[in-house]
Amino acid sequence: METAGRGDWKRREGLGSALAQIGVVAVLLTGGVTWYVHRGQVRQEVDAHLRTARAAVLKGNPSDLAMAQQNLEALFALAPDSRDARALAADLQAELWLTHHQPGADQRAREQLEKAEALGSRSGERYGARALLLMGEGKAEEAAKLLEGLKAQGANSPRLTLAQARLLQKEGRLSEARQAFAHAAEGAWKDPRFSAAYGEALLDEGLFPQAVEAFGRATTANPDHLLARVTSALAQLYAGRPPDGVAATLEELRSRGKDLTPALQARVAVAQAEVALAKGAPDEALAHVEAALKAWPDDHYALFTRGRALAAKRAPEARQAFEAAVAKRPTAPLLTLEGARLLQAQGDGEGALALLDTYEKTFRDVKARTPDGKEVPALDRDDRYWLSRGGVMELAGRQDDALAAYDKALAARGVGLARAQYAKGALLLARKDFDGAKPLLTAVAPETGAGSIPEAYAALGELLFAQGEFAAGCQQHYFALVRARAQGAPVDQLATRANDIKKRLETSGQPAMAKAWLNEAGPLFQQQ
Repeated sequence: METAGRGDWKRREGLGSALAQIGVVAVLLTGGVTWYVHRGQVRQEVDAHLRTARAAVLKGNPSDLAMAQQNLEALFALAPDSRDARALAADLQAELWLTHHQPGADQRAREQLEKAEALGSRSGERYGARALLLMGEGKAEEAAKLLEGLKAQGANSPRLTLAQARLLQKEGRLSEARQAFAHAAEGAWKDPRFSAAYGEALLDEGLFPQAVEAFGRATTANPDHLLARVTSALAQLYAGRPPDGVAATLEELRSRGKDLTPALQARVAVAQAEVALAKGAPDEALAHVEAALKAWPDDHYALFTRGRALAAKRAPEARQAFEAAVAKRPTAPLLTLEGARLLQAQGDGEGALALLDTYEKTFRDVKARTPDGKEVPALDRDDRYWLSRGGVMELAGRQDDALAAYDKALAARGVGLARAQYAKGALLLARKDFDGAKPLLTAVAPETGAGSIPEAYAALGELLFAQGEFAAGCQQHYFALVRARAQGAPVDQLATRANDIKKRLETSGQPAMAKAWLNEAGPLFQQQ
């Protein structure tokens, strides 16, 4: 019986133990399933927040970047060690600091970047943000070393290319910078920030049509990209287009106060200043400029437009304004070359020459790479600079220096070759060197009338008049008026020029030709 009792006890113990073990396993299994399901849900939430953040960043506006940051904060509450999310946060904060000048964004960018680096992120956002932050802190050499090291390791991304472009721009290697900006914009064509950066680089060089085209690509990616819209309007105004075409855009942007960062506030105010200038109201323009500088004191476009407004008033302070603009962005040709032209036009030849001397000093040691891989001094290929310098020298009465500058512009054989040929030809004509002037002028003012420079046809007409070839001269003057009208010259201006030519013919003993001239040229300046 004892044996049987013990057997019964063992059987009872085995059954209870088994049931207990089954219960434990069930609890553990349930907990494991619950943990696994929870973990999966967290991962899904993390992925959703990251996708939403990236989509918001792609829109590129400050409000979109703020929305992205909110999603990243929600993500960090679930997964604080998400290294690529930390890198993305650093990238968008760097954008808010360097592009939009948001207070405190620089510190937030550094904090997020340090976390991303500590976690071992190897994303393009991490390295791009580090390079841009180094440049923003004035550590261009460190940024260059970082980019060179990454390139040696085979790293490649649009963000790294954009950082390289900004570095090249700062160094004055503008041709290479343009190519890098273009490659970055092409590689990140869905992100309007890249095309907008390319557009600003082109605007800094005074390449207005190309800049507007780049901003157009940005607004194709996001039709409501604020920085691209307002800076495109500014580029059009700098190019001399009528302000009516951008007035509605500026008015709509002004109404979006809460969306406007300091940079956007400044940019809108500068564009408004340019509208006022186009309407002949320099005092109103200066008021808008002051508003721009209050929003962002370092805006080089605001300083440049201040110079333009002061030059329109023929105020001596224009020189100081242009010098301040150039000091903020010394490698932006627009600021120096246009500033020198305007100073010379108001009679400040000394100030114009000082700006050009600063430009030459800035680019003196810069090298440009030729298509065959050789390096040559960048100034040797800078025809726009030599044209500007020649114009200043010519107006100052230093004709020999002007001719030397025009020869350098011709030797550069750049996109301004035709303008250089005209400039030298016109100067030789003024010196009555008809034999030297004629081949230069005929090169850009062909007999077919297909030339694009009205002034060249007018100069050739004057040369032929001086040689007694009145019929041929009238033909060239006619082409000059046709080209000027096609380029939008006012009809009253055309009428004045046509009447001046008529008087010239009459005083030269050509009354019949003078009458025939007005009969032929009259339809060109009649109101339509």
